[in-house]
Formats: sequence, C-alpha cells, structure tokens
Amino acid sequence: MKPIPLYEAAEVEMYGRKAVNLGTAVKHGLPVPKGYVLSASIVVQFVKGELNLEGDIRSMLDALGSVSVRSSAIQEDGEQSSYAGLFHSCLNVTTVKGVEQAIHYIWESAQSKRLNSYIRRAEGVATIDDSDASVQIAIIIQQMINSDVSGILFTRNPVTYADERVIEAAWGLGEAVASGYVTPDCFRMNRSGEMTESTTGLKEIAIRFGPCEGIIEHKLDDIISNSLSLTAKQCSQLNGLAENCEQTFGPDIDMEWTLADGKLWLLQCRRITGFI
Repeated sequence: MKPIPLYEAAEVEMYGRKAVNLGTAVKHGLPVPKGYVLSASIVVQFVKGELNLEGDIRSMLDALGSVSVRSSAIQEDGEQSSYAGLFHSCLNVTTVKGVEQAIHYIWESAQSKRLNSYIRRAEGVATIDDSDASVQIAIIIQQMINSDVSGILFTRNPVTYADERVIEAAWGLGEAVASGYVTPDCFRMNRSGEMTESTTGLKEIAIRFGPCEGIIEHKLDDIISNSLSLTAKQCSQLNGLAENCEQTFGPDIDMEWTLADGKLWLLQCRRITGFI
C-alpha cells in the first residue's frame, strides 16, 4: 500500500471528501498545489507501527519541498456538518520526522472527546462507545505555499443567502483567518465581478513560515495592518476562480485560497455547510 497523488483520489470512503474534492479540482485544471494522500487504512497501519513510511515520505519531501499535513476524514466537509477546526493540521513541515509526528498528531485529534461531542450533536448519535471513539481519517501531504495573502471565498453569502461573492482575506497564511487570529478584510462582489463593498479588518499579525519549520506570528505595522490586503484586480482573479470552481462543483461553495508571488492557488473547495 502506497500514498497516491491527489489527482488519483476518487473514493470518499478511502480518502475522505477533502482529498477527493482536491483530486477532482486537479483533474479539472484548477490551480491546486501538488500533493499526495494517505488512505485511512494506511494511516491506521502507520500509527499502529505496522507500516514504515520513511521512504515514501522522503520521496514526497524531495518532490514537494516544505509541506502541509492535513486531515481528510471520511465524515469531513459534508454538506450538513463540516467538522471544521476539529482535526489538527501541521504547516511548513520539512523533515521526515516532522511528517511522521504530524500524522500521529492528526490521528490523535480524531480520537478526542471534543470530536465525540461534535459527532453526537452533528450526526444525532446518542452515545459513542470506545470502539467507535475515532473516525476514519486519511491524510493529505501537500506542497506548502508561502502565502502573501490568504482567505476564504463564498460563492453565495453564507449569512443572508444573497447571490453574491463574499471574500475574507488577510496577510500571510490562511491560518490567521481560519483560526480567528485576526478580523479579516471583507469584500462583496456581484457575479460579474463588480465590487459592491470592501471593509478593512483588524489585521495586527500575519502567520508566516518559521525560520526552519512550522509557523510563527509576525507583528504587522499599523500601515499594513490597516490596509486592504487585496486589490480590485486580485478580487477579479478570485471571481474567475470561483466561476471555474462552480463549473466543477456546482453552486454554493466555500473555497480556501492563497496568493503567492502573483499566483492564485486553490487550497480547499466544499459545499457551504448547512446551506439550504
């Protein structure tokens, strides 16, 4: 059993919806960073000490450089329950040992009491016995992008359900937005890409690459923190990416994206959770 390239991930039961969605995006020519996925069964064998992945991980690092190690649980990114923030991620990992530790770390997050409580609420499960204490979890190992600006784009307003784009953006890696470290800038556009509103958020820090591995909080000066992180042209680029994603995945989607050295990347794409 071997890790496979993202574009080969097709079975949600083996690779999770996040990996399958990314694989679909790659096959449709969307700008997804290169990566690989470990099936749920490979992850189980590895954490039990039954499978040595050192050679495979070394080959992946040689091909990708710095990587992100992220969950792709079988239940994750569903239309009614996203499981967002419940599984750990490890960013800017550069060594075999670091990737191995990240796999264990993410696996352990799939067995937490917090996750069990979420499952009971989201799936309507009354009790979870010890044999069901974890979920099946595949893992994505993907080229890490050293971002200038990152954020989220909703192809429909997730609060009002208005037929408009809503973009949240901040300097640096998307972790600053996803984890609530900053109040992001907010942009609203109609489907033709015309800006209808732009609001500057409170962005006192940016999440950047650490000096060797991992990530750090970088303090921003007042001018940068109070400046809009996207230009009108970049918002137009994002609108174009949104159109392409809708052609592939359908309407009402939630996209994680990043910009680095002028290139726009798609990091995740899923249905807006609970949207009716």
